[in-house]
Amino acid sequence: MNIRSLSLRAKLVLIFVCIKVVPLILLAWVAWSAADHLGRTLGQRAAVMADSMVGTIREVGNKVTTDAISALDDRSREAIERLTTDTARAVAGFLYERDADILLAAQLDADEAIFRRFVENRSRPVYLHAAWHLTKDGSRWEPVRVPKPAVADAADPGQALADNAKAFHARPPEYFGERQLKPLYAEMTYVDLRGVEQVKVVSSEFLSDTPRDIRDPANTFVRAEHYWQALQRLKPGEIYVSEVIGAYVGSHVVGPYTPEAADKAGVKFDPANSAYAGTENPVGKRFRGIIRWATPVVRNGQIKGYVTLALDHEHLRQFTDRISPTEQRYTPIIDAISGNYAFMWDHKSRAIAHPRDYMIPGFDPATGEEVVPWLDQTLYRAWQDSGLPWKVFAAGLKPFDGQSLTRRPAAEMIKAGTLGLDCRYLNFSPQCSGWNQLTERGGSGSFEIFFSGLRKLTTAAAIPYYTGQYARSKRGFGFVTIGANVEEFHQAATESARQIAQTIEEKDRLFRKERQGLLETARESMREMTARLSWATFLMAFVVIAIAVWMANFLVAHIHVLVRGIQRFQSGDLKQRFRVHSSDEMGQLAEALNDMTTSVEESFQRSEEARAKAEEANRIKTEFLATVSHELRTPLNGILGFADLLALDVTDPVMREHVATIKSSGRHLLGVVNDLLDMARVEAGKMAVHPEPFELRPFLADLIHAHQKHARDKGLSLECEIGEGVAEMLFTDALRLRQALTNLVNNAVKYTDQGGVSVCVSGDEEMVQFEVIDTGCGIAPEDQQLAFEKFGGVGGKAQRDKGGTGLGLSLVRCLASLLGGTITLSSTLGEGSRFTLAIPVKHAACPDLPLTE
Repeated sequence: MNIRSLSLRAKLVLIFVCIKVVPLILLAWVAWSAADHLGRTLGQRAAVMADSMVGTIREVGNKVTTDAISALDDRSREAIERLTTDTARAVAGFLYERDADILLAAQLDADEAIFRRFVENRSRPVYLHAAWHLTKDGSRWEPVRVPKPAVADAADPGQALADNAKAFHARPPEYFGERQLKPLYAEMTYVDLRGVEQVKVVSSEFLSDTPRDIRDPANTFVRAEHYWQALQRLKPGEIYVSEVIGAYVGSHVVGPYTPEAADKAGVKFDPANSAYAGTENPVGKRFRGIIRWATPVVRNGQIKGYVTLALDHEHLRQFTDRISPTEQRYTPIIDAISGNYAFMWDHKSRAIAHPRDYMIPGFDPATGEEVVPWLDQTLYRAWQDSGLPWKVFAAGLKPFDGQSLTRRPAAEMIKAGTLGLDCRYLNFSPQCSGWNQLTERGGSGSFEIFFSGLRKLTTAAAIPYYTGQYARSKRGFGFVTIGANVEEFHQAATESARQIAQTIEEKDRLFRKERQGLLETARESMREMTARLSWATFLMAFVVIAIAVWMANFLVAHIHVLVRGIQRFQSGDLKQRFRVHSSDEMGQLAEALNDMTTSVEESFQRSEEARAKAEEANRIKTEFLATVSHELRTPLNGILGFADLLALDVTDPVMREHVATIKSSGRHLLGVVNDLLDMARVEAGKMAVHPEPFELRPFLADLIHAHQKHARDKGLSLECEIGEGVAEMLFTDALRLRQALTNLVNNAVKYTDQGGVSVCVSGDEEMVQFEVIDTGCGIAPEDQQLAFEKFGGVGGKAQRDKGGTGLGLSLVRCLASLLGGTITLSSTLGEGSRFTLAIPVKHAACPDLPLTE
């Protein structure tokens, strides 16, 4: 609804409703809102109090739980970091013992019996798990016989003294697995100065007992040892220690080795010929490796040969294979899926002890070359594209380059079953970079990472063994790492938090029930108050609206009287006056309208008198110009005629020049008189337009012919060009059009000294445009605005020199307007001007007839 379309009475009623009824309703609404707010506030405050109580309890519970979890995590972290460091130090101590053994061996005679007794007397227990087999459904592996802990061998808390009874905790003897005594050294040899083994004792089946020439790596273990050159550089008392050397054992299955997993990998189910992997494949083939120690055998101050000891790698991995960073502490078999296990890396960050043997890098026994470690997809593609052997390609790589969980392992290598871990190139495992950072200066530490679906705490500690080549690095022999599932650190705190949350939820439900009853009572009170306020507001609004209608009728009646009087005034009754009955605003308005009527009446009278005087003055001016023009043209024509006769008789050049001056001045004055007369007719409205049909082309030909001599006398070209689509017939005043174009062409020829003038015609069936283009002096930009004014002075001296009257362009503009068109100008000083006259093909005063003959 448009408010402007409403009557004054309706508007006044609407205003009263807005200023009286609406505030009344607002007051009622405010009162209701205040009461409703009070009820809601009481309910909300009660709810807030209950929620606050519950929230406080919950915050306390969360705080206690968080603090407990944090404390347990910190304690576990410290314990696992200590376990990692202790394990690393134990490994270092074990390796230093091997240094003592090799120095002792160098004192022995090179005799097979003596060497054999030496090897047999140096044994150490290893712990292996019992037999395992697949479950009946083939989904996992399980022990054939589950070992039972010797609970009876644990101390009885009931027998503790009273002073010791508090928090008395006892454990049975730890079960590491099935104990076997195994020689530390898989091989002991004496090598002469030519590099040939003279004495060789072997205690392991994976080594050959045939003496070999070690100068050729093909004669060494898995064709991968290159220690002869290192032996030759040793001085008396110096020790050579190799890296871990062994044949790589691969697997095409990552994770539990089951028939289903083998089928998914597209390989035959053959766990015995796949790599050992703890609970994931407890019957697999184990990695067999050695670490070789060597030192010179010195007699009488001269090096006579070299003695070597090959440590069985199994003894080294015993330090980490039995560790479990949980309350279990030790385990006979590692469950890699749980994430709770320890493993070991060498000084180059290559795995040398791992729950999954296929992740321990090794060598190809056929070639003696290192098997390519597991790479991420990007690095694998780069290696394949290079076409280089891995050893050559790896030499140019940056270790630990951009490692991130966003990178993905190379699926081709999983399919190939080569999954050895070399942290330098394991770019999809950023923990490698973390371990390197923690241990590269011989230190230790830990960090958390989300890996393989678990939030894991991973620790690292350098192995402080610095014999031989390992003295070149602060890290020493390598480092030990332990991974632990963080969630298991605080299971007790998590369970307490669950119980606390359950108790809080029960209390919360009770509080909500009580609060609901309070809210129902408040809502009932609000419904009663709403009904009472509604009736009171309705009655008061009815009274206010009735008063508003009465006041509106009273005011509208007075306004109708004023409207009718104004309408009579508009119809021409200037004698209309209002009766004034009061001195209020309505009376003052009536008096003001009466005064306005009187003032308007007097103004009309003055305007009529002024119009009559103006018309009389214009009539006198027009008659004066006509009389003067007539009186001037008669003698001027006589002067021009006698000048022509005089020019025929005068032969003296000087006199002929004077006669030419008389003729030129006379023609100029006659042009001024004619232009003044035409301008006077136009301004007086007495110049009539007489439209008639005529052909355009003959009209233009005649126009050009009339100015051809003038242009030729000045050495100018004068051309006419008619464009396509221009109407052939025009229906307008040919005389006035010729007069306008004549002025334009005459000006163009007059002000052009070289070049030419062209008349270009374009248009269509509705409009026609005449463009007069010259190459004359042009018009300055500041003069172009005055070009069409009378006596505008455009061109200054140039206009006077060319004989211009100052009225031509002003007359052209008037003629263009009479013909229903326009005249425009574009000009560049020194280059020329373009005047465009545009008129309709058919004048507006023409009858609606076709323009045909």
